[in-house]
Amino acid sequence: MIDGQGIFLSTELASRRNIRFALGAIFVSIVVFLAVVPFVTRPLAHVPAFIPAYESALLICDLITAVLLFGQFNILRSRALFVLGCGYLYTAVFAFAHALTFPDVFSPTGWLGAGPQTTVWLYMFWHGGFPLFVILYAHFKSKERIAADAGDAVHPSSRGSGVVMAAGVVAVLAIVGGCVLFATLGRDMLPVLIVDNRFSPSLSVLLGCIWLLSLLALVFLWSRRSHTVLDIWLIVVMFAWLADIALSAVLNAGRFDLGWYVGRAYGLVAASFLLIVMLIESGTHYARLAQLSAELKAANASLEQLSLHDALTGLANRRFFDAYLAAQIAIARRHKRMLALIICDIDAFKAFNDHYGHQAGDECIKQVAAALRSCCRRPADMAARYGGEEFAIVLPDTELAGAVQIAETVRQAVARLKIPHAHSSAAPEISISGGVAVLLRTIDFTPAQLIAAADRTLYEAKDRGRNQMVAVQPEAANQPA
Repeated sequence: MIDGQGIFLSTELASRRNIRFALGAIFVSIVVFLAVVPFVTRPLAHVPAFIPAYESALLICDLITAVLLFGQFNILRSRALFVLGCGYLYTAVFAFAHALTFPDVFSPTGWLGAGPQTTVWLYMFWHGGFPLFVILYAHFKSKERIAADAGDAVHPSSRGSGVVMAAGVVAVLAIVGGCVLFATLGRDMLPVLIVDNRFSPSLSVLLGCIWLLSLLALVFLWSRRSHTVLDIWLIVVMFAWLADIALSAVLNAGRFDLGWYVGRAYGLVAASFLLIVMLIESGTHYARLAQLSAELKAANASLEQLSLHDALTGLANRRFFDAYLAAQIAIARRHKRMLALIICDIDAFKAFNDHYGHQAGDECIKQVAAALRSCCRRPADMAARYGGEEFAIVLPDTELAGAVQIAETVRQAVARLKIPHAHSSAAPEISISGGVAVLLRTIDFTPAQLIAAADRTLYEAKDRGRNQMVAVQPEAANQPA
C-alpha cells in the first residue's frame, strides 16, 4: 500500500464485485433508455426553473469530482488523473456558462450577450470536448501502465503539482472562455441549429458526430486492459453520457420534450455517478485506514510492552527499572517522601541450572517473578528483573519498617513455591536473599547510590547464610558508596 496500490480508485484494480455493480448500472441505464425512446418526442411543460436547478447540480458535482481527482493527482502525479480532473472542471465551467446564457433563465435571451444559437453551440462544445478528455485519460493511463510494468516512473512535470494544477485550471478557463466568446460575439457567423426550440437537420448531423465521438471514447476506454475501479465507473459514466446526448439532442424533436428532460436526468447521473462512487470508496478506505491505525496503535503498544518488560517473566526490564527508579526518586525529593528499594536474587541458582537444566531454570525464574509480582499491592509498587536471577522491587512512599515487612513477605512467597533444590546450602528448596535500602527525606541520593546501598545489604544477607532479607539503619544503608 506504500505506492498507493489499493488506496485510490485510480490504482485499485477492479474486483468482480465492482464489475458486477457497474454492469448492473449499465443494464438499468439501457432498460430505462429503451423504455423512454418511443416517447422521446412527446412535448412537456416548459419549466423555467429546471435549467438553473439542473445545471447548478451539475456544477457542484463536477467541481467536487474535479477537486477529488486533482487531490489524487497531487499524490500520485499521474498525467491521466490530471487530464480527467481537467475534463470534469471543463464540464463544470461549461455547465455554468450554459446556464447563464440559456434563454428565459436570467433574461429572455440569456446573459453574456447570448443570442438564439449561443446555448446550443455551447452544448456542442461542452459535449464534444469531454469525450476528448476521456480519450486522453485512457491514452495516458495506458502509457503509465506500460511504464509501471517496465519499472519506470512517469511524471507530468519536473515542476510542483500545484503549478501543474494551476496551469490546467487556467487552460480550461481559457478554452471555455474562448468558446463562450465565439458563441456570443461570433454568433452571427455560426450556422443556425435551433429555431423556436425545434432542432434543425444540421443539428442532428452535428450531434450524431458528437455521439460517435463519445462512443469512440467509451470504446477507447474499454479497450485498455487492467481496468481500475475508476476506469470501470468512468465507463458507466460514458454510457450515461451517450444516453444523455441521444435522448436530449439526437432522437428527440426539441427542447422541453420528454427526451430532453430525461436526457438531462442522464446527464446528472453521468455527473454524479463517479462522485458518489469516489465518496463511497473514500469512506471505505477511510474505515480501512482507521482499522489499520488501530492495529498499528495496538502493535506499537505491544512493542512498547516488549521494550520495557522482560520477555521471560513479564516484569519490568532493566531499562524500565532504571527510568522508573529515577522518576520515583525525583518525586520523593520533590514531595519530601521516603522511598525503599529491595534487591534480591535466587540462592545458588547456578547450581540449580547446572543440575536441573536451563528449561527448569527458566521456569524457576518465572515462578519467582510471579511471587514477587503478587507482593506488589499498591499501583506505584514495581517489581523488575534486574538481571539473570536478580530482581528488584521499588516501593515509593515506604519507610524502612514497611519495606522490611514486604521483603520478608517476598521471601516467604518464594519459599511457598516449594521448588526442590538439592544443591543449595541455604535450604532444600528454592530460596532468595535480599537487601533493603531506603531513601531518606534529608539525604540527597542518586539512583546509583541507592542501588549500591541495597546491593551492600544483599551481600550481607549472603554472608549471613542466605535465605534471608537484611536491612540496616537508614543512615548506614544510605551512605554513598
